Amino acid sequence: MLADQGADVISVEQAHAPDIVRQSGPLVESAQGISAFWASMNRNKRSIALNLKDQRGKDLVLDLIADADVVVQNFRPGAIERLGLGWDVLHALNPELVMCSISGFGSDGPYAHRPAFDAVIQSVAGYPMVQVDGNGEPQLMATIVCDKVTSLHVAQSVCAALVARSMGQGGQHIEVAMIDASIHFLWPEAMWNQTYIDHDTDMPDLAAIYHLFPTSDGWAMVYPLGTDAQWQSMCRALNRPDLAADPRFAELQSRLMHGGDVNDELDLETAKFTTSALVKLMDEADVPAAPVNTREELIDDPQVLHRGVVVESEHPTAGKIRSARSPALFSKTASVHTRHAPLFGEHTDEVLTELLEVSDEQLAALRVDGVIA
Repeated sequence: MLADQGADVISVEQAHAPDIVRQSGPLVESAQGISAFWASMNRNKRSIALNLKDQRGKDLVLDLIADADVVVQNFRPGAIERLGLGWDVLHALNPELVMCSISGFGSDGPYAHRPAFDAVIQSVAGYPMVQVDGNGEPQLMATIVCDKVTSLHVAQSVCAALVARSMGQGGQHIEVAMIDASIHFLWPEAMWNQTYIDHDTDMPDLAAIYHLFPTSDGWAMVYPLGTDAQWQSMCRALNRPDLAADPRFAELQSRLMHGGDVNDELDLETAKFTTSALVKLMDEADVPAAPVNTREELIDDPQVLHRGVVVESEHPTAGKIRSARSPALFSKTASVHTRHAPLFGEHTDEVLTELLEVSDEQLAALRVDGVIA
């Protein structure tokens, strides 16, 4: 995200252990370690490969950090300190530095030592129990939601720290734990019955009324939780004046309380239409509605095409690839897409020569000794 918005992001990989994401997801041999997963998340970055357990490699990264604005690290708590690259060391080297440390469970507490992946954090944060299916069985969200929402907080907090620095606050250390970010993300509606401490509430979850409706040729989303006026308009469009007059559904709160009944009634009506006919009818009635796109249909959706959300680029080893453009559209500082996702260590020589003026002879010697790759 920061690279898309113009930051010069240098990804430091271990000289003898490329990032595991390079081997995750679809990967063709000719792509040379550029998996589809890696390509989507690493455009506009530069990759250097250093052996941080060799003092010479550590010295190189310290020289880079001396002039850096931001360092982001996601080692398990304690690892960065054992490498001699902890906050105290880096802050002394560069007092204006912003450092963000990411971990699964934070730097302390009974879970701090545990390895953490998205599904693990989802489970502790309660996501599967919010996603219970019709049989009451918990279900993981089928996307790495905790990883992604943590990344959003990292990018935002880094920018906030840079703003604070510009106002004279100097550098600072930020800690972002996946568990903290994930609970914060889940809380507003999934934990609304746990919000009041002095009062008991028993409002059904949004899951009780969040429902995809069958059509004669597929599925559609029709949203019954909009304004009361939209609910009335929906009832008129479906020729169901009885629903419009039913006191159980008269207000948003009551539609939430009787969400299962709302869905049962609407199931009967939506099945009479094709998806396109239903969405057109709802659109004309100013009722929130949409087709349920397949992954292929998403790419060709008229609004997605109009917005230019999906972009194509040519990668030197992976060939033509699709990705989602940066979502923020700036009026002056346009997002950029100038670099392909880097090959392993693709920019080691470039970065060390450009930023540290390391000579060709020094690079060759460091490479022979395994300090760089």
